[in-house]
Amino acid sequence: MQVEGNIPGVGCAQVEITGRHISSVAIKDKFSDDLPFISPGFVDIQVNGFAGIDFSGPDLDAEKAISVLPKIWSTGCTSFCPTLITNSVSELVRLFAILEQAARTNSDFAYTVPCYHLEGPYISPLGSHGAHEPKFMHAPTWDEFMELQRAAGGRIGIVTLAPEWPGTEEFVRKAVNSGVIVSIGHTDGSAADVHRGAAAGATLNTHLGNGSPNMMHRHNAPIWAQLADDSLRASIICDGFHLPPDIVKVIVAVKGIDKVILITDAVHVALLPPGKYKMVGTDIDFLPSGQVLRADHVSMAGSALTANRGISVFMKFSHCSLAEAIQAATANPANLLGRPTVCSQIAVGQPANLVLFRQAPETLKVETVISQGRQVYSA
Repeated sequence: MQVEGNIPGVGCAQVEITGRHISSVAIKDKFSDDLPFISPGFVDIQVNGFAGIDFSGPDLDAEKAISVLPKIWSTGCTSFCPTLITNSVSELVRLFAILEQAARTNSDFAYTVPCYHLEGPYISPLGSHGAHEPKFMHAPTWDEFMELQRAAGGRIGIVTLAPEWPGTEEFVRKAVNSGVIVSIGHTDGSAADVHRGAAAGATLNTHLGNGSPNMMHRHNAPIWAQLADDSLRASIICDGFHLPPDIVKVIVAVKGIDKVILITDAVHVALLPPGKYKMVGTDIDFLPSGQVLRADHVSMAGSALTANRGISVFMKFSHCSLAEAIQAATANPANLLGRPTVCSQIAVGQPANLVLFRQAPETLKVETVISQGRQVYSA
């Protein structure tokens, strides 16, 4: 297979695909107005659900999990991490086992899902808990995590936790030594707690600027430490609701584009009509504006964002170039994950996971998506 497109920041390219990998890349000329842009497929490390399927839902089964693929491909996303949120341990075991069943029975799902993300129950039950259920939250224990990891076939690749829990530092060290990425999020801790978590091996902030208490000390606040600690990358949600433009610009300015990762934090209402829904027993409202809130409207409840729109909003808020925004949605999360099925750049030997798109008002209009060297979506 051969495809042509404009690589953002580089120029017009002819890309040859042999089997599942890129076999040659020829930069032909300056940009062509007739051709779409081409980039690695988007990589989303935090997807709670999509197109009516809730990965934490009581009715989840393997077939439903697999059914997400065509919808998520249509947004340009070729790699994503199904994310399970705070729940009982027994329910988390059940859900991870279902995801693993989907991976065992469907090779496309196994390829598109490099690993799973566990967001809770090791997060704060105080002001930062958001739409998560506090009654299930507790300090991390290694034996319990290994029970979840066994159910997940060893494929929990990211765990989000609040670093103020007792025993967190030892847990972080064990997780990192086992190959798990530890992310700090939903924390009511101090700046010192954040720095201790980072020193133990945490390397990521989960949706920085969100999952935070509304009122914090003006100086001794976790968000300052999360910004200041150079060992922590920042994942951010750019849907126009979770972060205002000023905060997005500050995060990019402090972290630098190499340490910014765009996520959707999408829940199952993404691509569905506005209305009233449930998420792990919590009533949520999907408003006509596109915002997703707990029914009491005290906090947000994930997003209805898609990766292609998130890139566009990020460019608008941060004033970054298209090439920089694509990096934050592809190379940066791919390099964080370090998994062989995730494409990080258009280069020889990389997995042939590509998206061709054109810029449109408020979004990127996806035209063609290629995964494993074959076309899986066409507009």
